[in-house]
Amino acid sequence: MEELALQRRLLALDARDDFSFFMPYVNPVYESQWFHRVIARHCQGLLEGSIRKLMVFVPPQHGKSEIVSRNFPAWALGKDPDLKIVGCSYSADLSQQFSRSIQRTIDSPEYRAIFPDTCLNGSVPTAKGYLRNVDIFETVGHHGFYKCNGVGGSLTGTPVDIGIIDDP
Repeated sequence: MEELALQRRLLALDARDDFSFFMPYVNPVYESQWFHRVIARHCQGLLEGSIRKLMVFVPPQHGKSEIVSRNFPAWALGKDPDLKIVGCSYSADLSQQFSRSIQRTIDSPEYRAIFPDTCLNGSVPTAKGYLRNVDIFETVGHHGFYKCNGVGGSLTGTPVDIGIIDDP
C-alpha cells in the first residue's frame, strides 16, 4: 500500500510538466500504449510552441478523444490558465460531453494538487461572476476559457489560442 502511495506521489511530480504522465495521474485506470505517449508528446509540443499544427490519425476507439479532447485541454489550462481553447465536433452533444469531462478533471482533488491556480466557478467560494456551463467555462482569476461547439454553432469573434476539431 505504501509503495502505491509513493508511486502516485512520484507520478504527481511528473504530471505537472509532462502531459504523458498527467493522464494516468488524473485517471489511475488509464492504460497508456506507446502511441498514446507519442500523441501526448506532440500535444505538449503544440502547447510549448515547437509544433504549430497537429493532426492525429489513429483508428476509431484508440484513444484520440481521450487524449486530445478530454485530457489535453485540462492539462493545458493547468499550465496556462489564460489560454483560450475551443473544442468542436460534428454535434453539440459530443462537444458538450468533452466539456463536462474537462470540468470534472479540473474539479478533481488530483488536479487541484498539481494545478492549484486553475479552478472553475463553483470550486472556490470567491469564484462569483465567472461563466461555467456545458458550453463555456472560464478560469477563475484569469482570462482563459474553454468553449465547445458543434457543426452549425457560432465562433465568430471568439479569440482562440488552441482549436481542437474532433470527429468533424
